[in-house]
Amino acid sequence: MTDVLGFLSWPLLLVGAYVIGSIPSAQLLARLKGIDLTQEGTGNVGAGNLTALAGKPWGIAAAILDGLKGLGPVLFARFVLDLGIASSGIACLAAVVGHCWSIFMRGRSGRGLATSAGLMIALDPGLMVWITGWSVAGWRIGGGFAGFLGWGLLPLFALALGRPGTEVLFLLLLTSVLLGRRAQGNADALGGASNFLRRAIYDSDAEEGGDYREPADEATTS
Repeated sequence: MTDVLGFLSWPLLLVGAYVIGSIPSAQLLARLKGIDLTQEGTGNVGAGNLTALAGKPWGIAAAILDGLKGLGPVLFARFVLDLGIASSGIACLAAVVGHCWSIFMRGRSGRGLATSAGLMIALDPGLMVWITGWSVAGWRIGGGFAGFLGWGLLPLFALALGRPGTEVLFLLLLTSVLLGRRAQGNADALGGASNFLRRAIYDSDAEEGGDYREPADEATTS
């Protein structure tokens, strides 16, 4: 029986993390204010859009809840299932995927940053110095571009600090998910390689005439 439970622990962790990550915290809070995030503001189901529509306290609450969606599964994987750092991270990457493409929202939802931050706090809190630094820098150089540098270069930063290769591999997977979701954009996002690249780097999209809209969400996007 113990062997069976051990065999099932990995797929159950993946499914459980995905379902937990799929819970649309910002949308649920927005509904309490009579707001549908999919129809208002940027259309993004995340803390940034909720902040713009309902105020900072609501956005902060959503970001905390989204962070817990990444924190909880990693702590469970590490201290209950006794998985290593890389194994816990790869398994709980499902929580970030769930946030970005929620089964409850039937498609794309948030950007996954707050959930990823919660995951990293549990997985390797030392690396949060790098991420937090770029979040602060976002006030000067733009939240979208700072987010790209902070998360996009995180695997290289981890490699420079001598983190294990398995952890660096996990961070590459995490970065790919986050940038892939940014490149996808919102439901009305324009197609084309240049727009995909623009969104991945700046989290913004082009309008007719060549001008660009503001980033889909600020640095607090979840």
